[in-house]
Amino acid sequence: MPDVSQVHIDVALTNVSVAYRNTDYIADAVAPPIAVRKQSDKYFIYDPHREFLRATPDARAPGAEASEVDFQLSTDSYFCEDHALEAAIPDEERENADPPLQPDIDRAEMLADKIALNREIALETLLRTSGAISGVSLDPVDWWSVPTSDPLAQLREARQVVFSAAQRRPNVAILPYAVFDALRHHPQIVERIKYTTAGIIGEELLAQLLDLDRVLVPRAFKNVARRGQAPACVPVWGNTAWLLYVPPRPALKQVMAVGTFVWSGAMGAVDGWVVERWREPRRKADMIRVQRYYDHKLIAPTAIYRIQNVIESPQ
Repeated sequence: MPDVSQVHIDVALTNVSVAYRNTDYIADAVAPPIAVRKQSDKYFIYDPHREFLRATPDARAPGAEASEVDFQLSTDSYFCEDHALEAAIPDEERENADPPLQPDIDRAEMLADKIALNREIALETLLRTSGAISGVSLDPVDWWSVPTSDPLAQLREARQVVFSAAQRRPNVAILPYAVFDALRHHPQIVERIKYTTAGIIGEELLAQLLDLDRVLVPRAFKNVARRGQAPACVPVWGNTAWLLYVPPRPALKQVMAVGTFVWSGAMGAVDGWVVERWREPRRKADMIRVQRYYDHKLIAPTAIYRIQNVIESPQ
C-alpha cells in the first residue's frame, strides 16, 4: 500500500468521473442521492402508524381540556460502504500512447463506469428481490407481449395499491427496454393514440397515457460471461416493471420509496466520488483509484409496486 503522503487526490480526474454518465443508467432517477456528512448514522421515520391521517374528535366543551394527540417516531440506519476499483498505467503505455489516447482520463472513466454499473445492478437486485415490496408475477396468458392481455388493468391495480398504502400517487414507472417496447406496441396503447398522433410512442407520450410524471427506460447491459469467454450481454433490469413514487427532491418529512445515501464528507469527495493517483516505482507505473461511498436503502417499500414476468424472458 502507498504511504498516505504519496497519494494525491486528483480533483481534475474526479471531475471527469463525476461528469461521465452512461445515459442508460437510471439509479439516480430511481434512488435519488442523499448527501450525508457521516459514513453511517440513523434517520427518523415520522409517524409510522399514520396518526396524522387519523380523524380525532376535536370538539371542546367550555372549561374542558382539548383532546390530546401525538405521533410516534422510529429510526432506521444506513452505512455507506466503500466501493472502489483501481488500475495501473505502465510507463511504457504512457510513453507510447498516440495523441487521441488519454491514459489517465480513460482509466478514470472506465473505473467510474464500472462502479456505476455495479450500483445499477445492486439497485435492480434490491428492487427485484425485496420481500417488503408488494407485487405480482404474471402468467404467460397475461404477458404484455400477448395482444389479448390487459396491461392497463394491471397498471391501474398497481397504482391503486401504492396510492392506498403510501398515500402518494405513483409518478414514475421503470420499464426495461424490452418491456417498454412490448407495451408501446400493445393494441390497448395503439388504440388510445391512433387518432392523436402518427409518431412513435416514446417515454413522454407513454407517461401521459399512464398518468405518470416519467417513464424510465433502462437500456444498460451487463456481461455475464466468464473472463476469457465470448461476451454474453444481458439487460441489467431484466423482465420486471415497477411503479413507484419518487419525490421532486430528497427532503425531510416526505415519502420516498428508495434512496441512496452518499457520503459526501469523505476526504476529497466531489459529489461523493474520490479519485486518487499515486506512483508505484517497483511497477514503473502510475496507479489510479476511483471510489464512492454509498448505501441503497429501501425507505418506504409501500411506495413501490413490482410486476414480474411481464413478457417472455428478453434475450
